[in-house]
Amino acid sequence: MTPVELLTAWRPTPLGIGLPVLLALAYLGAVLRLRRRGVRWSRSRLLWWMLTCLLMAWTLCGAPWALRTRSDWMDGIALGMAAAVLPLGAALGDPVGLLEAVRGRGSRVIRGRIARTLMYPGISSAISAVFLTVALLSGWFVPHGATPAPGWGLLMLCAFVTGLLVNLPLFAEGLLPPWANPAVKTLIAFLDGLFDAIPGIVVMLLVNLRAGGALLGIAEAIGIPMIAATLVHWVRSDAVATREVDAALDAEEPGDGLWWRADPRFEGRYGRVDAAEERS
Repeated sequence: MTPVELLTAWRPTPLGIGLPVLLALAYLGAVLRLRRRGVRWSRSRLLWWMLTCLLMAWTLCGAPWALRTRSDWMDGIALGMAAAVLPLGAALGDPVGLLEAVRGRGSRVIRGRIARTLMYPGISSAISAVFLTVALLSGWFVPHGATPAPGWGLLMLCAFVTGLLVNLPLFAEGLLPPWANPAVKTLIAFLDGLFDAIPGIVVMLLVNLRAGGALLGIAEAIGIPMIAATLVHWVRSDAVATREVDAALDAEEPGDGLWWRADPRFEGRYGRVDAAEERS
């Protein structure tokens, strides 16, 4: 197996071609609908989504699938891509925000009680780690290409969905509890990396050393970009909040008091001091 084969090896499957094409066309269609209304969608989000679709096609039809009968590394690479890399790329495309922008209202399914429970911090990470661990220790996963294509494709799809439970709430607005501010989201991303290590370690010890090593390596390597993305999201959120506060202050008439008493971010914090000054 050579580096060239990793890029050129190809074994098409209906799922590997159909799913990425369907997701790409659906996303493009939604973006075009917004443009007809005069709303421009972020180019970076569009780029992330299309790149994720290409990586999905490579994962399901490229070297991880075409070469898995020749190398036990490929199983771990495929699972790592499906469970960690692809969900992060999809979340950076903000499909929830795009869907709700097109519909003009929130999605009851995504923002419903069941979905929010599954995406709750800690629960989503546990679901992803437990699912992969159980699947890899059961008869569902058989290394070296012994698993039929439908079973393998279903395993990849389920790994992708469980990964979305972790990543989507980190980059979409309003899917996590109010206390999950950008700083907490960054901490969640860090802790999720610890959960992601569990399936890889289990596979290394009980199933296949190389496949488990590849799965562990990808899962932990993607943790760095994931944390970096949440930090960028944190900075942007602070910038938006600052602009909103500045706009609110500019709209008010200038007062004679100290500036921090009029800042909404410090509302009520100095109430006792203000009351004492008024009595004096």
